[in-house]
Amino acid sequence: MKLVVGIKNNISQIFAVAEKNVKLLLRYKITLILTFITPVLGFIVPLIIMGKIFTLADNFGPWNNNNFIVYQFTTYHISLLYSIIFRFQGSIAREKGQNTLTLLVIAPFRRINLLFGIFLSHLIIIGIPFMVFFILCYILYPVSIITLFIIFFTYFLITLFFSGIGLVLAIFVISKRHLVSLFYLPLTVLVMFSALTMPFEFFPEYFQNIARLNPFYYIFSVVRFVWIEDNIIISITAHPINFLIVLSLAIISPLIGLKFFNYIFDKYGISIY
Repeated sequence: MKLVVGIKNNISQIFAVAEKNVKLLLRYKITLILTFITPVLGFIVPLIIMGKIFTLADNFGPWNNNNFIVYQFTTYHISLLYSIIFRFQGSIAREKGQNTLTLLVIAPFRRINLLFGIFLSHLIIIGIPFMVFFILCYILYPVSIITLFIIFFTYFLITLFFSGIGLVLAIFVISKRHLVSLFYLPLTVLVMFSALTMPFEFFPEYFQNIARLNPFYYIFSVVRFVWIEDNIIISITAHPINFLIVLSLAIISPLIGLKFFNYIFDKYGISIY
């Protein structure tokens, strides 16, 4: 009975945090809409450029004029999921500004429930634009139901990976805010050399050599390969490293992020602005 009550309390705390955070985010509708529109601009230009280039070259690796739309729609999906890193940071900063983080110290409120609640709220917020573009991509380049489930699962793994990074940034917002900016440049470089918006084969050799060392490249490309190949056995056989990296980081990242969050919070507590 105590176990059931404990589970109910945890779930209610998570949903309470999620509900509060969603309502708060919806107050800033213009800002929210802009965060959904900005990634669209990020793939329209490459779509136009590659559309012209495909009239001169048949393909770049597995990408051609017929399936490149998948590349750009997945760019939008990945951009939304990537934004969770900074949404975590923003939500924690708001909690700190409202002094609600003191609940973690003086009230029977589990720290992990706050984090799960914030995570859930951002999944809800990005859910509608994510699904709109997902459905559009499916209409333009349909795949089997099995492939759809695998794609969703892969996106979930990517979300877990980004949430782990978000936890690390979030704890610095609480305890060592002046150190947060140190993470921005490495993250920007990783995204720059991940072939996020243009095919890997489009870039010169030096770029490709750097991208091969970048875990973001393998994470971003796996969902694209699964979509256009539409055969999970072929995808796993052809891209085993991609799947291994995604699975490993989806497990390791949130565990390390949570461990690091607890360590820094316990050691330094909540800093004053």
